[in-house]
Amino acid sequence: MARKPSPHRRQPREQGGRGPAPTSLSAPSACPIRIVVADGHELIRVGIRALLESERDLDVVGEAAQVDELLTACRRIRPDVILVTDGLCGSTEAKTIQQLFHSLPAVRVIILVQDDDAALFHQAVDAGAQGFLSGSVGREELIKGIRTVAKGGAYLDPQAVTQTLRLLRQQQAGGGVPSGLHILSPQERRIISFIAEGYTNKEIAEKLTLSDKTVKNYVANMFTKLEVGRRTQAAALYLKAQSPGLKATRPTSIVSNEIDGRDGLFSFSG
Repeated sequence: MARKPSPHRRQPREQGGRGPAPTSLSAPSACPIRIVVADGHELIRVGIRALLESERDLDVVGEAAQVDELLTACRRIRPDVILVTDGLCGSTEAKTIQQLFHSLPAVRVIILVQDDDAALFHQAVDAGAQGFLSGSVGREELIKGIRTVAKGGAYLDPQAVTQTLRLLRQQQAGGGVPSGLHILSPQERRIISFIAEGYTNKEIAEKLTLSDKTVKNYVANMFTKLEVGRRTQAAALYLKAQSPGLKATRPTSIVSNEIDGRDGLFSFSG
């Protein structure tokens, strides 16, 4: 009778191979993350494709140079993640995101911008983007962001977060209740400020000496008052309320419920 191979026995390497490259950041995956890269410049698309496809769990399944081309490709391919840069031709980034969500409600979108742009950050989050990265991010940051977003989380470049929080501190120095948040209780305003900084419910509970359940109830009540269904939407309202140059309006689409806050709003590189 033939012996069954031991599950713990080391498998032989492929002939002439040396295993995965030591710089690979990926873990084995039966279903690679399917990505479409959208940028108006072919060299940038080629560079991003080469960078991403060095990872075993990432697969670039399409490219687009214009918005119409992107929408057509995504309807046909139905990728897991769409990486949109500010070099895409044919529309603004926020409008492009809205068109993508209208065509593909389950799509996950990451915006990659070349320069720090607080206004674009607000617009992208408000439009529903799950990721926001600056063009100066490194390879590891980009790959980590794609994986986080593909798993259902949200990912913001720490540099963009730092810039936004600096704006908030400047506005808060003036004192008073930010416009648009007057319907919230003082405790709810404290909690939404923590949400905007990326804290989970558990972390907020520790900071305010409350139970996790109490914070969850506050968040649920806050969502009802603000007519939102996601932590990113609540954070977008908070950020707009802090910035006098941006009108604080309520998002009209409620996509999913993130009251528990297990993943938080932001994910930072280690």
